[in-house]
Amino acid sequence: MTGPDWWNERRYGLRLHASVSTVPSFSPIGESADWYWAHLGSDALPGTAPHPSPMAETLAYHRDRWSHVDRFDDFIPFLSYHRFDADEHVELALEAGMNYLVQDVKHHDGFCWWDAPGTTRSSVQAGPRRDVTAEIAAASRRNGLVFGTAYSLLDWSDRRDPTEQILDLVERHGTEILWGWGAVPDTSPANVAEILERALDLADAQGLQLAINDGWGSSHATFQTVRHRAPAAIIRTPWELCRPLGSSSCHNRAETAEQLLSTGALLDVLTEVIAKGGNLLIEVGPSVDGSIAEIHKQPLLDVGEWVYRHADVIHGSRPFDLWGDAQIRYVQVPGSSTGNGTDDVVAIDLAAGAEVVLAGLTPESYDITSIEADDGGSLHWEQHRGGVRISRIDRSPTGLAGAYRIRLHPAAEAIRLFEEREPTPIAVQPMLDAASPGAIVQLPEGTYEGPIVVPPRVTLRGVGWDRTVVVDRSSGSASPTVTLGMGARIENIDISADAAVTAVTVAAGGFVIGCRTSGQVVIDGDDVSVLSVIGTGVVGSSERTTIERCSFRGDLTNVGIDLSSGSGHRIHRNEIIEHLAAIRLTDVSASSVSENRVESRWWAVHVVRCDHIEVVDNTIQHTMRAVDVEGGNGSVVTGNWVADGDSGAVIGFGASDTSVIDNHIERCRTGIIVWDAPTSIIGPNTFVDLHEEDPVVHGPDSDSD
Repeated sequence: MTGPDWWNERRYGLRLHASVSTVPSFSPIGESADWYWAHLGSDALPGTAPHPSPMAETLAYHRDRWSHVDRFDDFIPFLSYHRFDADEHVELALEAGMNYLVQDVKHHDGFCWWDAPGTTRSSVQAGPRRDVTAEIAAASRRNGLVFGTAYSLLDWSDRRDPTEQILDLVERHGTEILWGWGAVPDTSPANVAEILERALDLADAQGLQLAINDGWGSSHATFQTVRHRAPAAIIRTPWELCRPLGSSSCHNRAETAEQLLSTGALLDVLTEVIAKGGNLLIEVGPSVDGSIAEIHKQPLLDVGEWVYRHADVIHGSRPFDLWGDAQIRYVQVPGSSTGNGTDDVVAIDLAAGAEVVLAGLTPESYDITSIEADDGGSLHWEQHRGGVRISRIDRSPTGLAGAYRIRLHPAAEAIRLFEEREPTPIAVQPMLDAASPGAIVQLPEGTYEGPIVVPPRVTLRGVGWDRTVVVDRSSGSASPTVTLGMGARIENIDISADAAVTAVTVAAGGFVIGCRTSGQVVIDGDDVSVLSVIGTGVVGSSERTTIERCSFRGDLTNVGIDLSSGSGHRIHRNEIIEHLAAIRLTDVSASSVSENRVESRWWAVHVVRCDHIEVVDNTIQHTMRAVDVEGGNGSVVTGNWVADGDSGAVIGFGASDTSVIDNHIERCRTGIIVWDAPTSIIGPNTFVDLHEEDPVVHGPDSDSD
């Protein structure tokens, strides 16, 4: 992908995200309020997965606040925008240090924010009665911002061909960014490539360089869109992280300042994105009157002061050899220290400490000639085998983060007596094929060739996952790196693959112990144990699975432990973080989930159509729904400690005889929601510092004892 000439000089932007859902402005903390229509569940809307539909929290809110609104479009007259001022929004972007602006001109709800051709559902003919897009476009151009538009192909109100509307945005409003989304199979038009070719021609005729994201799945895309968080490493082709300050792209009245990025956290995200070669697009949702809340403005303005003092670091930089780490960021900028035209490396110290160590700048790799503090402060520095140590002489750095301009060049290459080669993986399959049931195949330190099959009742044992590695480098292989036969075991090994979703497949009676995996562990038989494993997660549909003392990290869109069917499962003392759902049990019975530590986006423990599940003594933080029981019978939720989410438990949609007793729920929006769940037993629970006055919300057919 190759972007327009301006792309690498404008690295930080604002996205104004509003829709008809701006009127109710509600979702549970952790979800996005622009999905309000889908959360009501009253209409069969395409493309809503994985968003819950219907959603008990939204149904309860709608009942209490908007019961007089029967149809979603009945919200439109309330969309006043009477305090909307395009110049104020553009000024916010400028003071935040941003230099491009993207407006959502059509969300999935189909409401258009300009006099769009072919529809009367627009801000010109209803609601605000003004062409909001035209006003924002004009204000952006007056102030030197690149103006872009976000347009969803998914339309819940009208399936008409979007060609005319998309081309109108380029031809009449001069959009320089087409930020596409909502490309859902069976609903998106087949002529997207043709639309974009015509859009590019229209832009070229006006002398505009059009940037196009990859949200419509077209080869015409000039940059990649990333959601939620930055990628793990530097990407040297154009890309952009798009994310809100909190969890909701649209304005959400449930979010408080505690749920939004702080000033320091925003600078952390911005500098990581820039160091990895990307752009950052921050989503902010105006409220129903068109204004932007102060809690959204403040972190943007605070970071803006730092960005203005270091404009070349943000807007004029490119990635260095290293991006940095949790504290330090590196970028390259046009040289200013000596004025000789060569580049400087800028190290950003997010801790703003009196001393900082730049571990990546070792003498084996770089010769350092000078280091200067951006704020002019005196310093002493020295380079040693551990990197560069900088000590401030007079004071700590001023502002949110320290910045140091470093003059360096690559160190002279050391004389090598022997040619260094990457070791060739050792074939291990012949040893396994020769092993008898009950045998132990011991692997010393080294790298071994996968994929491999461990025969029934054979143990493959390494000396530690940091020393013994099985790697599968077969391009595009769909097979697991390791397949365990019945009763086989694999212990203390790093199971790695270049591109594999499945790391290990385990047959009945198998064990995976003390391993690190690059993909999922797939359970393919009864009585399997996964113990002390580091990886992404486990999936299976068997009997009596044991998962204990594991550490699983997700990508915020996947499920950590996903078991469907079976009984007698034990999920105990695991750490499960950064998944969409940490633990999901579907059609399972007589199983336990206990003493796990969880932080996930939407669900910590999701129990679907299950009977007699015990959810006991778990620690759950920063997760929308700590425990969600949908359907099923006789589950028990007790002894859990929950904090900083939306709710401690949601019991609903046919669940019966569910007991929620002796849980501690703190700093959440609400405590427990019982919706269409007859015979639920809500016993004594502890509620501390909840946002809502009533800690227990009851819906239809929900009797509490």
